[in-house]
Amino acid sequence: MKNYLLLIGIVACFTQCEMTDTNKQNVDRKEQMTERSFAGRSVVFYNVENLFDTEDDPHTNDSDFTPYGDYNWDEERYQTKLDRISEAIDLVKEKPVLIGLAEVENHKVLEDLLNNGPLSQTTYKYIHYNSPDQRGIDCALLYDSRLFTVEKSEKIPVKLPNNLHFNTRDILYVKGTLSGTVETHIFVNHWSSRREGQIETEHKRLRAAEILRAKVDEILNQDKNANIIILGDFNDHPTNKSLRTVLRAKESGYSSEGDLINLLYEEHEEGEGTSVHQREWAVLDQIIVSQSVYDNSSKLGIVDRDAEILREDDLLYTYHDGGQKPNATFGGRKYYGGYSDHLPVYIVLK
Repeated sequence: MKNYLLLIGIVACFTQCEMTDTNKQNVDRKEQMTERSFAGRSVVFYNVENLFDTEDDPHTNDSDFTPYGDYNWDEERYQTKLDRISEAIDLVKEKPVLIGLAEVENHKVLEDLLNNGPLSQTTYKYIHYNSPDQRGIDCALLYDSRLFTVEKSEKIPVKLPNNLHFNTRDILYVKGTLSGTVETHIFVNHWSSRREGQIETEHKRLRAAEILRAKVDEILNQDKNANIIILGDFNDHPTNKSLRTVLRAKESGYSSEGDLINLLYEEHEEGEGTSVHQREWAVLDQIIVSQSVYDNSSKLGIVDRDAEILREDDLLYTYHDGGQKPNATFGGRKYYGGYSDHLPVYIVLK
């Protein structure tokens, strides 16, 4: 009888231990699944304003950003710039799974950025191609390698017909999967500036819009429910022809199949902005998505169907009269040591 009771006790103990181990495994599995879920994570775009290293590249016009150049760009200023960018990205409460960047010089500055401050404690990797921009500034994509798997990437040149001397930033295209299952197409843009005038330079941005739209159509022709996220500094307003007519990036009430949705359209209409020119805010940095992302019809959606401008106090400079602008690194050639002359924009995924 004693042996029988002892046997029952051993079996009960073994069963209890086995159930405890099984429960622990289930908890661990749930934690791992939560850790690898993109839900609640963000997608960010940030024009970081001239992220140059201190070395002179003989193939580009970057000599101003060297220790003996006009901007006195030494190691101390370079390190401060890396700190500022890392701090700005860390201000996004919903930690990014994807970060599109504009105005980065090369691989080195991206590697230094990922070895710096808060970003050094992450599992980010990057995708970057050198473009023909005369100053040597390009687009790049940082991605959390635990949550995003790259399947394909390429640079898309922006060429003007019959103009062999036109050099600008390429469009960066990346195809991958979120959490190993949700196929997603990402574009990072930095279209030609308005430095010589909005009308005088409009044809350059119209051309970029044509090229981007052609690639979007190619994707949608293969999968009408494709998840597409377009990030960029477009140097045009959401209502300009390049974006609204050529790219077909509309406000939330889109009407035609294939229309894209500009998630910063409302902010533009309300007078908000991501950059300032002559005290006027403008939404030049935007996030545009396909209908499937907007409607959450293909396993990928956006919280509140909206994008946000990151307007944290540290990222803003306030004038004596109360007006504000982005807390920039430079104003002309005067060094301020701020973050960027643009504010980041972001969406939160679901």
